[in-house]
Amino acid sequence: MQRHSVKYRLLFSIGLVTCLTALLFGVVSFLFAYHVEDKFFERVLDDEAMRLNQRPGAEPHLPFITLYSDAQQLPKALQLILRAEPERKEIGLDDGRHFHLKQLDDGRLLLAEVSDYLVVRSIKGEMLTFLLLCLSLVLVLSISLALSIANRLLKPLSRLTQTIENTTEAGLPKGFANAYPNNEIGIMAHALDAQMQRINAFIQREQQFTRDISHELRTPLTVFDGALTLLKETALQPRQQELLNRLEDNKIRMQQCLAGLLALAREENLQYQNVRLQNALEHALLPYLDALAQERLSLKIDHKFEVSIPPVVLDIILSNLINNAISHGHGALVIHQEDQSLSIFNQGPAISGELQPNLFEPGIKGEQSQGLGLGLSIVKRLCDHYQIAISCQSDHEGTCFRLTFATLTV
Repeated sequence: MQRHSVKYRLLFSIGLVTCLTALLFGVVSFLFAYHVEDKFFERVLDDEAMRLNQRPGAEPHLPFITLYSDAQQLPKALQLILRAEPERKEIGLDDGRHFHLKQLDDGRLLLAEVSDYLVVRSIKGEMLTFLLLCLSLVLVLSISLALSIANRLLKPLSRLTQTIENTTEAGLPKGFANAYPNNEIGIMAHALDAQMQRINAFIQREQQFTRDISHELRTPLTVFDGALTLLKETALQPRQQELLNRLEDNKIRMQQCLAGLLALAREENLQYQNVRLQNALEHALLPYLDALAQERLSLKIDHKFEVSIPPVVLDIILSNLINNAISHGHGALVIHQEDQSLSIFNQGPAISGELQPNLFEPGIKGEQSQGLGLGLSIVKRLCDHYQIAISCQSDHEGTCFRLTFATLTV
């Protein structure tokens, strides 16, 4: 992700505001100078008109002002402009000459040619140069001042950012926020410190819980497995055999759940290996061969494909999905691999529309399910951690879980 520095964005904003302010000041300065100059000539004509109105036979005493009896005596170029704009009082011609016009009380006209007396127009180049120099000076000063302030104010933020970027798996050091000033940055650092401590405590509690419960369940599960083995060797009635099969199914579910909990608690210790997908599927299907008639199973896997993943993780994912498909399906079980995707499809009733949006959440299960609702949640968490995309489509024809592996090699 491209980084946008706060400091440089601040400097850019200050520089932009400075340039816009200087530009506005320059435009206002030019307009003010032109306005003052025009008002000066208008005031000169007003004074001359007042004097001539009081002395009808007098002549203008300023050399650049001429008195005309009517508009027909004005220069032709001015007459053309006044026909189009009779109220015009200031006229500039293309040849560079500039005029101001004033009408007396008796209808005569005073015309002042001020071309040789225009000060602003003659020095506008120098004014522009001066304003640009002022702009450059102000811009340099403002950027320098802003850079100094930004470095002083944003230094703690930069240090906090660097601390977060260099965070290891052990997390942020406890109490790191004490080194920051008592301002917004310090408040953010203290909030981040407190939040990280809560997260670390939660992770430790979860890992400890999964380790403890997995350890505590292992012993009774071993005893349970041994008892089932002895019962299998005993002559049983049909009803007893049915109950034994149900116990065997639930034993497998418990073993898968236990393996999933251990994998989630100790995933940092699991080693990646190149696992042949076909072998992993055959191993996951092995406990269900008695329940699967030959015509119910369709297996189409390229035996050359390997997945880079801890073997126990792949076994947990496949075993849970296959167990889920067999438990809730009553028709064909179709397992096909195409490119980097593996599909596990079972014919059976569709998953309820209310359950589908939250299918991978803990404790979510259908009314007919005899499990704990943890299997798909464990599968989803493992898939997320090992970069395996998982999706589910369910309709009246059946349910299909699709796994897309990020690293699948021949």
